[in-house]
Amino acid sequence: MPLKDLTCMKSMTKNSLANRRFRYGILTLFAITAISLSGCAAGRVASPGATYDSPETALRELAASLTTGTITATARIEISYHGERYPLKAAMMMRRPADLRLESIPLFGPPDFFLSIAGGELRVFLPEKETFYSGPATRPNISRFLHLPLPAAEIVAILMGRPPEEWEGSNDWHGEREEGYYRVDRYLAGKKICSLWIDPATDVLIRVRAFTEGEEIAYTADFADHTRAGKGLLPRRVTIAGEGVSLALRYTEIGLLDDDAASFALPVPEGITPIPID
Repeated sequence: MPLKDLTCMKSMTKNSLANRRFRYGILTLFAITAISLSGCAAGRVASPGATYDSPETALRELAASLTTGTITATARIEISYHGERYPLKAAMMMRRPADLRLESIPLFGPPDFFLSIAGGELRVFLPEKETFYSGPATRPNISRFLHLPLPAAEIVAILMGRPPEEWEGSNDWHGEREEGYYRVDRYLAGKKICSLWIDPATDVLIRVRAFTEGEEIAYTADFADHTRAGKGLLPRRVTIAGEGVSLALRYTEIGLLDDDAASFALPVPEGITPIPID
């Protein structure tokens, strides 16, 4: 069921279904009760012209600024897909490398859309249709519901303001100063596959740009309004733009949990048989 179908859902009155939805709404509780970590993005004040002496130094400083652990947040999301807009408010939980849980927060009533990615499996529950989908968390399957044709680990990394996971650890980096930021390019077999823009003032990631094999832009992700989250910094605004699709998120009520403090995979509701996504 594509995401656009969610916008036309209407409330159901079955008591059994309402009970299921109440039990599923755990992320809303996390978002409300987690310790708020919002605040100003602390960092050193860079002198005019400050930069890094090498791309390796820039990447080390960036790594030190990243948040670890499980992030919870309330997010206002707007997806634009080939000219159609789909607004959504949701409670989210994210943990690297590839765990994600999302629950809608409707204006009225309990959640009506649940999605989880955990252990390489995608699960989606639509309570009003009493429909539960499950299947491998492949790019095509994820794209059916989020319109982002990216691997799960890459989506989680971008949502947390991190470099795409599959590109970490490379030694083929080139760096140079650009408009007050430090741009780090990664090459593979002589072709540029991604660029990172890092702010020397705070060591945070400002932009990611991924390229296709033909070195055309696959997508660009921008990060802004960073805030302290544990020992690291997290962007409160994330914008992802690719061909025919854009996704903008604004996080509030940011919290931090221990890595083993919550379960990501959606449980199968009693009496419902999962439908294979494939």
